[in-house]
Amino acid sequence: MRTLLARTAPARSVPFTARARRIGTLIAAAALVGVGLTGCSAASASSCVQSGDASQLVHTSGAFGSPHASFPHPIETSALQKSTEKTGSGSTIGKGQMVRFTLAHYDAATGKSVETFPAAVVAGGSSSLPGLQKALLCTTVGSRIVVTGTEADIAGSQGSADQDVVLVVDVEKAYPSRATGAPRPGQPGMPTVVLAPNGQPGIKITENTVPTKLRTAVLRQGSGAVVKKVDSSSGVLVNYTAVTYNDPTSVAGSSWLDGSPVVWPSTDTSGFTPPSSVVKQLVGQNVGSQVLVVTPGSNATAYVIDILGIWK
Repeated sequence: MRTLLARTAPARSVPFTARARRIGTLIAAAALVGVGLTGCSAASASSCVQSGDASQLVHTSGAFGSPHASFPHPIETSALQKSTEKTGSGSTIGKGQMVRFTLAHYDAATGKSVETFPAAVVAGGSSSLPGLQKALLCTTVGSRIVVTGTEADIAGSQGSADQDVVLVVDVEKAYPSRATGAPRPGQPGMPTVVLAPNGQPGIKITENTVPTKLRTAVLRQGSGAVVKKVDSSSGVLVNYTAVTYNDPTSVAGSSWLDGSPVVWPSTDTSGFTPPSSVVKQLVGQNVGSQVLVVTPGSNATAYVIDILGIWK
């Protein structure tokens, strides 16, 4: 699973194979960082990428998850365009949602396939793929879309305005950006948690005594799938905030501040690694839940964790 797709800025004279190699290098180096995560919100009609002459020239085939494309070439575009080849029956994707998909990339000048692979980005973000992230807005899960534009349209400053591309995207899954479960009352002796309008938690530690044992409280009870294990074969997509008892006015780590949810048990892009004892507390919890975990000891820390989905 590649978490971000990036594109290079080659001139038209660069051979096809060399261009593809440079594109692949950027993909391998990409990570979930700087995607401008916000609370999930519906996109306005004006922010939805529209269909156009270029995107409508592309014909797709193949089973869902194995997209292929054919089109008269060369295709030249003047703006980012999106056509929906198949409308999915799932929910409409809003800004801030992590989206998983299979993407087929074609050279618009030659009609040749560059590569096809699974990937994930945050819809409506502004990382190295602002055009693709914008095109995912207003799309329903289960859809197959065609996105056309220059590399600059797709990848911003990393792309060339002289190189046109065709993308076929099978949208397989979208995760919420915050816990959606029903609120539950707090527990005595535990930190107080308040939520911003977008769901980002603030942690207020009012107890002067450092905890002597690990404690867990469910702040919001989700109704999704039960987390059965958290390991290298089955991770959990989370948003989290961590505050230490030694420095309760500062944030020790936060996916909200870093700009993207993360998959545990892997290390997130800031280098912050939660203790295994904290990760284990997610086992048995439901997707959609928000969990408060307090660890004991000299580095006692309070974690608020939104369980967004199971990641395999």
